[in-house]
Amino acid sequence: MKNDRLNRKIRVLVLCPNLRPSNGVSAFIMSFFRRLDHDLVHMDFALYADRETPYYDEIRAVSDSRIFILKDIRHYRAHVRQCQEILAAGRYDVIHDNALHISWPMMHAAEQYGVPVRILNSHNTKAGETKLKMIRNTLFMPMLVSTANRYAACSTEAGKVMFGRKTFVVLPTIIDNDMYAFDPARRAAVRQELGTGDKRIILTVGRAAAQKNPFFAIDVIGELYKLDRNIEYWWIGSGPLDSKMQNCIDEKKLSHVIRLFGSRDSVIDYYQAADLFFLPSKFEGLGLALIEAQAMGLPCVVSDIVTSAAVFTDLVQKLSLQVSPADWAKIIHGWLNRNPDRAEYQDCLKQSRFTDEKLLDTLYALYKPQE
Repeated sequence: MKNDRLNRKIRVLVLCPNLRPSNGVSAFIMSFFRRLDHDLVHMDFALYADRETPYYDEIRAVSDSRIFILKDIRHYRAHVRQCQEILAAGRYDVIHDNALHISWPMMHAAEQYGVPVRILNSHNTKAGETKLKMIRNTLFMPMLVSTANRYAACSTEAGKVMFGRKTFVVLPTIIDNDMYAFDPARRAAVRQELGTGDKRIILTVGRAAAQKNPFFAIDVIGELYKLDRNIEYWWIGSGPLDSKMQNCIDEKKLSHVIRLFGSRDSVIDYYQAADLFFLPSKFEGLGLALIEAQAMGLPCVVSDIVTSAAVFTDLVQKLSLQVSPADWAKIIHGWLNRNPDRAEYQDCLKQSRFTDEKLLDTLYALYKPQE
């Protein structure tokens, strides 16, 4: 970072649900953290849950950042008191909220303590995964929006849904082109390690949550297995539906076809080993996993709610969730038989906006106090 971008070291507090690697919001935050000049930007973290992650060690290895684990918001007074203590001691110039909905106490305290730059960052196109959460969050959202003075979103759609007519900056995740390069040798090694043989692997990366539509996905795979016995389905990511998903798989007698890997420190090897990426989400802010899958040259079959902003190759087929699982299965089966040359897509990510270093300049502009 050049000295003329910021006139002095800026102290930033980032709010995030957790820093688990399979969390797209975590990937967003880390993609920028790795590129910051830590002599000019100091970044601390306040998390709403403590989840096992290699990011803690990575953060502490390169900076003197502090990582706060907030008390459960159900213990409201203790939670508010902790928020106030963190802000009073930290003397932050910026608070960057990537949690939303549960973050009002911290954002309200930031306003009270005079934090000059208060950013809300939208990562989704819906206010909640269930009707009850949507009603609750929609009611609270105006209060939260009123505590902020700057707004950002991972996509235009995510910004419009959360902020309406307010001006916001589109700030997608920066993807490392070298990290997400297809490697045939690594693919072979991972497949051997995981004992896949010559099976064709369908992959989903995402939280085990209603947003990702896991039970529909299981139904699709059940139909696909009728068409092709030489397939296996991998789900990478954990969430509130972990046990219900496993029960569903057992009830449908698909445990020999579907493997739930839970949360993983890195998903890159799974992209390497897979043959097709599958994302039947009910809603997405951007669809980070779809971007990563395309970078790896994977054919992708996704729901048509995924924004076109996440599509930068000809590898993506969109389908309506109104289409039957059997028809989804037929489309997936067709894509599995295409076998594109994955190495041909090596430069597509470089030419997309997801490696554009101007995104870092956009972040600096958001953080820079008004003069």
